[in-house]
Formats: sequence, structure tokens, C-alpha cells
Amino acid sequence: MYKDFFGIGESPFSIVPSARFLYLSERHREALTHMLASLSGGGGFGLLTGEVGTGKTTVLRALVARLPQETQVAIILNPALSAHDLLATICDELGVCYPDDASYKVLTDRIYQHLLANHSEGKQTLLLVDEAQHLMPDVLEQLRLLTNLETDSRKLLKVVLVGQPELQQLLQQERLRQLAQRITSRYHLLPLTAEEVDEYINYRLRAVDCLYAVFDPAMTRQIAKATNGIPRLINLVCDKAMLLACQQATHQVNKAIVSQACEEVLSWQLPTADRMKVNTGGSGSRVATWGGALILGGVLSAGLWYWQGQSLVSPVAVAPAVSEAQPSVAQPEPAAVAVAPQVQVAKPEPVVLDLAAKWQQLMEQSRSERKAMQTLYRLWGYETHLNQANCETSQRVELSCHQGKISLEQLSIINRPVIVPLQEAGKPLFYAVVYALGQDSVELLLGEERIAVSYDWLEQRWQQEYTLLWRPPLGDKTTIRYGQQGPRVVWLNQQLSLLLGEKITRDDRFDQVLLDKLRRFQRAQDLSADGIAGPRTLMVIDSALNLPGPTLQPERS
Repeated sequence: MYKDFFGIGESPFSIVPSARFLYLSERHREALTHMLASLSGGGGFGLLTGEVGTGKTTVLRALVARLPQETQVAIILNPALSAHDLLATICDELGVCYPDDASYKVLTDRIYQHLLANHSEGKQTLLLVDEAQHLMPDVLEQLRLLTNLETDSRKLLKVVLVGQPELQQLLQQERLRQLAQRITSRYHLLPLTAEEVDEYINYRLRAVDCLYAVFDPAMTRQIAKATNGIPRLINLVCDKAMLLACQQATHQVNKAIVSQACEEVLSWQLPTADRMKVNTGGSGSRVATWGGALILGGVLSAGLWYWQGQSLVSPVAVAPAVSEAQPSVAQPEPAAVAVAPQVQVAKPEPVVLDLAAKWQQLMEQSRSERKAMQTLYRLWGYETHLNQANCETSQRVELSCHQGKISLEQLSIINRPVIVPLQEAGKPLFYAVVYALGQDSVELLLGEERIAVSYDWLEQRWQQEYTLLWRPPLGDKTTIRYGQQGPRVVWLNQQLSLLLGEKITRDDRFDQVLLDKLRRFQRAQDLSADGIAGPRTLMVIDSALNLPGPTLQPERS
């Protein structure tokens, strides 16, 4: 309706997926890298989750486009199927013939023969399941059984599950623990940052050769705040704003137009309930509203503040170092995926940032431990209000909050994000979330940014105190001791047997055999070999089993 007014031949903010408008933010590229890595490894499952409209399907399309030619892909877009229908649908997608009255065995045998044929021809077979949160547990179990089809060296079928955050909760069910342990790569996709929203909007306008500066930076910031960085909502708001601008005969939207567009588009989308809730799907769910968390767009290191442009824009110039008091050098990694631009893109002018002032601002934004706790909950897929961002809330979402002291070496074994209090000389405490442990640096979520610091820098400001969230076995965080019996003892016995490579039994009594087994495991993990399965030991078992949840070391995800 406004195309002629703006001199464009196509609406730039259509919500219909189009390769022409493919925009991969840093997190989209990071998610794509995780998924590609999972397919090149020996695991059977990859998991990609994210809120409604964050771009999961975008990553899925980019993944398919980047697969080698010798890959046969089966895509299931409507997973509301029975286990039998799932097998039949996979056969249909792979071009496998089967009789109308085929049984489970016939369908499985036909799939197996097809997978073997692909393998003999040097082909990899990949199954992509979108909206996987709708899968029933028995269907997920059927998928796991399909990944049992393997040769001596590799899986014949690899599966990528894509879904909303409740998919993570679905995989917590006891009956799906074997599937959860087979997920070798996980990534939770979060919304765009304010900077990415600005680039996203202008990228779409450039893609249709729009000659007008329709949205200035102040307007894109307003849109980013109103939509919480959800690309689908950004499209709807921008489309409405351009329509309103056309009606008012102006080629540049103003604050009033953006406000009206947001009101008309978002008024029915946002919830009114004032309570803590899981980030569930559907148009009525509100996503995490933290500005730059989980981004590689901003890295503060060695006094350097990097603002890195996205895939089609050259990085903005880096300001010179200001002080050794700032975090140490950690160069940003190159983009994992490059997208060929459809039109020529002008390089942005260099921007020099006051890094010392920015660092002080970050510390001031991080004085609240509750805000850090909000960030930690979001990493687990939950949204909390500030007054509920505490340890007590963890019990309502089947998590457990643990506090104490720990070294970085021990933290790497537990492999879960933690809140750490930090302190610069002569200044109040500030709080960061340890998000990732690399070979040479630690990544922190601080204020509204993700930064990289050296291990020395962190240890100089940290007294080893920490707070973390974890999911205890069978929902009970209490210790498991000699002489006890019951389901938790069965669980402990089975998991230790699995980790130690011993025969798995269903003994439900904590006897001398289990005590010796537990002590062997504790010594191997550099834990106190007291023969008591306390929270620290249970968290290490949780990490060793690679159970679902955010991790510090993505290569172990």
C-alpha cells in the first residue's frame, strides 16, 4: 500500500520468510555454527530453542543452504504426529516406498535400508524437526531409537530439533533422559540487541533499494525497546509505521508514528499478568528484555571497546586502549557465516567510544545482584520480575539455587553459568554472570553487554564466591548417603555405573558397593572422596551426563 510512495517494488518488512531478506545476527551465526558442528561430529541430536519470532526458522533455512551436496535432508514442519505417523512421514520425506498397512517394524526396516544405502554412497542423512515442542514423549523416544541405527564409526541418521523454550522443559522428563544425553549441541536463541535492530531494519530497507532514511537511530531504539528485539514483531511494527508515514505524507517516521504503530501492533501481543513465568510460545508470551545479553556485538577487552557490525556491514573502527585497569585483550572471532549482499553497502563512519566511561557505566549498571539473577534465570529459559529474581523462586521452576566458594577449575567441571561478585579497588561490589570459559579468556554478562576478560583479570577481582542454578535429580537437592534407599539411590547407582563403564543395575539401597563406586568417581573428579552425594557431587554428575541446560563450554553442549 505504501510501495509507490517510498519508491520500492516490494514490502521490506513482510513476515513471509524470503532468502532475499536473510539477516543473520551474531547470535544467529553462532547458533548456525553450533548446529553445523553437531552434524560434523559423531552425535545424534542437535537442539535449537528460542522464543516465538526470534529467527529459529531463519537459522534452519541457513543451515539447509550450507549443508554439503551429499546430504539428504528430511524436514518435518508439523510434528503433531503419532510415532507411527512420524515413521511414515520420514519415509515420505526420504522418498522411501512402503505398503499402506506397514507396521512399525516394516517402516523402521525400510528407513534403515535407505540410511545404509545413503551411507554406502557417501551421503549423510539429516532429519530437521521444526516446532518440536509439540512432539509427544513417545514420538521423541521413537526418534531416539532411530538414531540407534549406526555403523561401527558413525550414526546413520542425525536429527536437529527446533522449538520454543518449553522444548527444554519437555526434555527434562525422566522417560526422555536417554535422548537428552544424546544431544551433543544446544543453543538458545535470544532476541536482537538495540544495535542489531538498527542494522536489521536498515538492511531490509537496503534490500529493496529504498532511497529514504525512513527510520533514524532514535526510532530504531524505540522499536527495539517496544518489541524486545523480536524480529517478527519488528517487521510488523515497521510495516505499520511505514503505512502511517505514507498516510501522513512523510518519508521519515517520527516518535509519534512509531508509538502509534507499536500501540496498534503490540497491544494485543503483550501479557498483562504480573508474575514470573516460563518463556512459553504463542503470540501472548513476552520474551526476555535484556539489551545486549548473549551477543558478540560488543566486547570490552584490554581497554578496547569493540562494536562489531553484522554480516553485511564492515566493523566500526576500534577506539585506542585507555587503561590497564580494563579487562585484557580478547580479539573478537571472525563471523562464522558470511551472507552475500544483494546490493552495495556503504561502510559506516568510524565511531570513537569513551571506553573508560563505558566501563564505569557497566559497573554501575551491575550493582544489583537481583539483575544478575534475572540474567541467570533467562539463561535457563525463564523470565522473572526483579522482585522475584532470587534463590527462593528456583523451587517454583524445578531448579535449585546453590551458593558457596569455588575455583575456576572446579567451575569448569560443573560447567554451569554462575553469578560472581566482583570488586574494583576502593569501589562497591558489582555482579557478573560467568557465561563461557575459553582457553585464554572468560566471557561475562555484565550490565547489558557480553565482555571477554583474562583469567588473571577475573581472579584479581573475585573472591571465589558464586551463585548458580542447577536441576537436581528427581527434583530433590538433598544429599544421598550410605544406608538410604529409594528412587534417588537407584538413579545415583545407574548414573555412576554409566559414567564408570560398569554394568547398570536397579539396586535401590546405598550399600558398600555403591559407596566404593561413588568414592572412585569423586576421586576421579578431584572432589572430596567422602562417599556422600552432596550438591557439589550431584552437580558434577549432572555435568558429566551432559544433561540439558546452559553450559560454560559450548563444545561440551
